[in-house]
Amino acid sequence: MTYALATSLFYATAVAYACASVFFLVHLAGSRFGATAAKLAPRFLVVGAGLHAWHIVVASEVARVCPVEGIHFAMSVVSLLACVAYLTLRRRWRIDVVGSFVAPLALSSLLASRFVGGGELAPGPRVKGALLPLHVAVNMFGVALFSLAAGAALTYLVQEKQLKKKRLEGVFQRLPPLDQLDRVEHRLLLGSFPLLTLGIVTGTLWTKKIEIGGIFPMLHAAFGYSAWFICAAVLLLRAGAGWRGRRAAYGTIAAFGFTVMLLLVYLLAPTSDAAVAMHP
Repeated sequence: MTYALATSLFYATAVAYACASVFFLVHLAGSRFGATAAKLAPRFLVVGAGLHAWHIVVASEVARVCPVEGIHFAMSVVSLLACVAYLTLRRRWRIDVVGSFVAPLALSSLLASRFVGGGELAPGPRVKGALLPLHVAVNMFGVALFSLAAGAALTYLVQEKQLKKKRLEGVFQRLPPLDQLDRVEHRLLLGSFPLLTLGIVTGTLWTKKIEIGGIFPMLHAAFGYSAWFICAAVLLLRAGAGWRGRRAAYGTIAAFGFTVMLLLVYLLAPTSDAAVAMHP
């Protein structure tokens, strides 16, 4: 009965965090539904945090593991505390956009926590096998859009430099205006971010491999999360602090640099380590 309750709480919490992530992203994108999404997102996060706390208690009893024992379960507790802190602080400060970072982080940490306790609560091979194509597909499309965003950012910097030097000759005369490049970069980043987030979330199903897989899986995780964190930071700073133009472009290129290093890890890793990083 306790195991069934833990499983039900897990899925209910995941759904609540996923809904909160989607609504926060809609709010961040500034669409016509942004005002409605801004109201619904924190409500789903409140529900998710409550269910998450309940899940931690029940799952700890099932797995017979202290909630702060082991990195994955500890991450789950930390993400819950981050949700509580965010929900508390947003009553005093205008930090609504930060929720678009907190919600997917909480969801990712929740999934990672399923590996605690010797795997008793961990998803089976069938679940992992079913999610593997989704994990690969969203990462491919996410990286593709991210590549275009980085290309637009690089073009922006080149165009800006030529304008300052007043050297708009040849091919530079045919480049789009800076404002247009900035908007294109932002939209591509908005399109790639949810895909990369979904890739991170589904990738947590194989997070336990990092502990036994050696240096290459560790680098794979480090570069992947670094790219995601910087991408999230660029979007948050643009929405919350008015980042535009050069600063956003540098941030996008930096995040893409970690993505390139991630791809190099796949290419340079020995066959066994690459399999550990990519497959269950």
